[in-house]
Amino acid sequence: MANYSVLIADDDDSQREVQKLVLSDVQKSMGAELKIDEAEDSVQTRKLLGEKEYDLIILDNEFKDDLMQGHLPGIAILQLMRKSGLNMSSPTIFCSGDPYNTLRPMVEKFGAVYYPKAKADAEEMTKLYSKLLQE
Repeated sequence: MANYSVLIADDDDSQREVQKLVLSDVQKSMGAELKIDEAEDSVQTRKLLGEKEYDLIILDNEFKDDLMQGHLPGIAILQLMRKSGLNMSSPTIFCSGDPYNTLRPMVEKFGAVYYPKAKADAEEMTKLYSKLLQE
């Protein structure tokens, strides 16, 4: 049985729960074991990314921790991730609530998959996540 490590970085509890449900389907469809870490803010996200290499990262853009020292939006975390560290080439899904997809070009420039939350489809997400884990 294959083992994979996944990071869900989103400040919204319900979004993290949705991601875990999708990942449960991924686990079943692949016959794999997924170790899931969660981060609720950008500071915690950066800490985890510096400590551990992930097979898949699910990254939100809007963290509501802007009063914390060290706060960064998800797009800045993605840019830093791609420059150095353990997760320079880790497959990354950039989940955004932006209805206009304004960040899509930059996300794709930095090698991540842009996935708008508005079109969330569990079956489509399961296929996408499985594909990225197997690449």
